[in-house]
Amino acid sequence: MAQKVKGRNEGFKTEYLIEKYLDNKKIKDLKETNIKKFILYICNENRIEINKDTIINVKDFNKKNFKIKGSPKTDKIFKIKNKEFNISIKSGKGNAFHEEQERTFIDLLKNKFNANNEIITFLRRFLRDKNQKNNVLKNTKFHNLLKEHKGELISRVLSGIYGEPGVNYYCFCPKMEPSDSKNIRIKKIESCHFSNHANIVDYLNSHESNSNCNVGGLSFQAQNKKRSTNIQFKWSDPYNDIKQS
Repeated sequence: MAQKVKGRNEGFKTEYLIEKYLDNKKIKDLKETNIKKFILYICNENRIEINKDTIINVKDFNKKNFKIKGSPKTDKIFKIKNKEFNISIKSGKGNAFHEEQERTFIDLLKNKFNANNEIITFLRRFLRDKNQKNNVLKNTKFHNLLKEHKGELISRVLSGIYGEPGVNYYCFCPKMEPSDSKNIRIKKIESCHFSNHANIVDYLNSHESNSNCNVGGLSFQAQNKKRSTNIQFKWSDPYNDIKQS
């Protein structure tokens, strides 16, 4: 019987599969894979004493208590011995870590970063010109302003703008293909890479993406010029980047 999965894309399916894999399972039920190492990593960092019969619970993050537009930063909540942890789950490459309306992003540039009218006008034109590609952003005054405030932007990307609780841990999985069998999907989540929030912040601040408008390890771009003037920040290959770090 086919499992019902909330959400239409492969990312939602990955989140669902991890929940089904871990929820209400005992430590002794988990195979010796990276996803078990992830659980043990969380327990070790938080000094949670466990045994083979310790049970893991997984649930959705309820965004109804927060005025969040779009998807929250937290995908699932892991509960281990009455302690809860906010988990962000990403699969594949080119992951969008943050999406935002033009209006609020320009407010940030003007009010926090003291962007002048030339920079604001440049950005507004870029977001509306469907023929302009990201290469026009490289080494412009706009790009240099983002790089100057790299740390603040990375914090905003990871924490969001709606006052939601912070992510404690990140779980990165290989890309799920629509043609993957259930067994292949399970093997992919079992080979996940993971890290805590502080390590992700350090990585993104200490590395540079190869994109035309890099902000540390992230890249800035228009979200979808055909539909809106929203902006987004992406991380091109977190799964392999964290594996190599």
